[in-house]
Amino acid sequence: MNAPEISLLDGEERILDTARALLDRGALGLGAEAYADLTQQYARLLRHVRYLIKVSDRMQVELNHLNDRLRESEEKYRSLFENISQGIFIAQLDGRFLDVNPAMARILGHKTPTEFMRAHQEGQLWPFLDHDEQERFLGTLAAHGKVTDLQLRMMRWDGEAIWVEINARASTDVGAPAVTVEGVLSDITERKRMLEELRYLATIDGLTGLYNRRHFLDLCERELQRARRYRLEVGLLMLDADRFKDINDTHGHDVGDDVLRLLARLCRTVLREVDIIGRLGGEEFAVLLPQTDLPAARDVAERLRKAIAETALPLGDGRMLRFTVSIGACVFAAQHITVRDLLKAADQALYAAKHNGRNQVASLPDG
Repeated sequence: MNAPEISLLDGEERILDTARALLDRGALGLGAEAYADLTQQYARLLRHVRYLIKVSDRMQVELNHLNDRLRESEEKYRSLFENISQGIFIAQLDGRFLDVNPAMARILGHKTPTEFMRAHQEGQLWPFLDHDEQERFLGTLAAHGKVTDLQLRMMRWDGEAIWVEINARASTDVGAPAVTVEGVLSDITERKRMLEELRYLATIDGLTGLYNRRHFLDLCERELQRARRYRLEVGLLMLDADRFKDINDTHGHDVGDDVLRLLARLCRTVLREVDIIGRLGGEEFAVLLPQTDLPAARDVAERLRKAIAETALPLGDGRMLRFTVSIGACVFAAQHITVRDLLKAADQALYAAKHNGRNQVASLPDG
């Protein structure tokens, strides 16, 4: 028996012992039977009390353990809340923030959560870049009760736009006056930049800024599929710089690279926005011409050939380097041709232009 139980039941145990002694001595006479029954009931009651005290003690010990664990959990949560690199927030649907951690404040351009909370008490509450971004967030939340890995743009306090990824859920606590949003937010601006850079490197030729061979062929395939649906014609030009090896041998590869960059710039200037331009490799370029018949393709090729022939590259010592291209052109109905067939036909036309003296346009079918 522990100390609180002894002090609590000491008097009752002595009373019960006295009653039992009187019964043993037969000192109660005719009332002994009733007194004995009362003594037994009192003994049972005392045992129940003793049991309840033990149960209560065990419950108190367990409650103390639970409180200790809860305190430890709260300390761990607070440490996580304060030190995690992701932003954590609790806000009302209108964007009025109830709590944010230091990372959330830093991501959005504030030094401390207190500074953040003070700044967002007035004006636009949700710091999304614009109304459309806010509607994407709130619309998804309303439809599903949560958002998962939702990528949006937000505005930092200094006016810089950033990309963030949000995981959040809407909840209504018992007794709470309004729906709250609890969420985790990550700054993915650098990740977005790296992905965009990787996408650029995967699709763009580093020297000229035109589409590389692989992406050019992918875009051609997509355009052919579209042209087949509408039974359209499609044209392809293949360009090759004349005597490019002589330019490299005479002036060096740096000048040769400048020639290729100038060729790319002239292609972008002369051609339409819908035309797809790519560098196939070396000094060879290709242009897909959507919805273009053969006369129009030859006209485009001739204007491009002329623009190149009339342009000179300054060499830096007062001299000017002039160069020319040969161009092969072909046009076919999209439903009867593949990208490979187009390239083969344009290459045959290019060979004819080279064979006939360079600096000219040849076409298939002949025209």
